[in-house]
Amino acid sequence: MVARQHRPSSLADIPTELAIRIAGHIAATSVRPMEDLRSLRVTCHFMCRVCSDLEVGRLISVERFYRLYRYVIPDGYLTLLPRLAQVGNLEACFVVGMIAVLRYPLLKPLSVIDKNLERAARGGHKVVAYVAAILLYMANGGTSADNTTRQYMRQVVGDEPVKVPWGRCQNVEQ
Repeated sequence: MVARQHRPSSLADIPTELAIRIAGHIAATSVRPMEDLRSLRVTCHFMCRVCSDLEVGRLISVERFYRLYRYVIPDGYLTLLPRLAQVGNLEACFVVGMIAVLRYPLLKPLSVIDKNLERAARGGHKVVAYVAAILLYMANGGTSADNTTRQYMRQVVGDEPVKVPWGRCQNVEQ
C-alpha cells in the first residue's frame, strides 16, 4: 500500500463567494470587527482580497463600530463612515446623509434629499425612507417630489421596495 499524502487544507480552497459571506458575517457580528478583519487580511493574499470586497463593507455594523470606537478613535469612525457609505452600507448612508441634511437650518425645508439618504432609502432601509419622505414633504417640491414621497411612505408602511427610478430627486451634494 502506498501511503497517501495528506495536503493541509487551504483557505484558498474555499469558494470566493463563501469566503466573502463568512467575512461579511464576521464584519456584521463581531465585537471588534476592524481588528478581526485586519487579522483575517494578514493570513494570506486570498483573505486580503476577500476582506477588501465591497460586500464585506456593506455588512459592517455602524452602530457597533460607533459604540466601540467613539471615544477611543473618534477620527477613525469619522474616516470610516463616508467610506462605508461609498460602498453602500445602508446604516452609514443614513448617518452621512443626516449629517449633510442637518448642516442646514432645520426651519428651511430642503427641496432635494442627500444622495446617501436616497441610496439607503432605495436599499430598503425603512427609517431612512421615512426621514426622506418627511424631508421631501416639508419641501413641497412639486409633482416629482410628491410622487417620490408617496412611494417612500408606501415602503415604510408595507413591505414593498421603492420603485422610484434613480435620478428623479436631485441630490444636495454630488
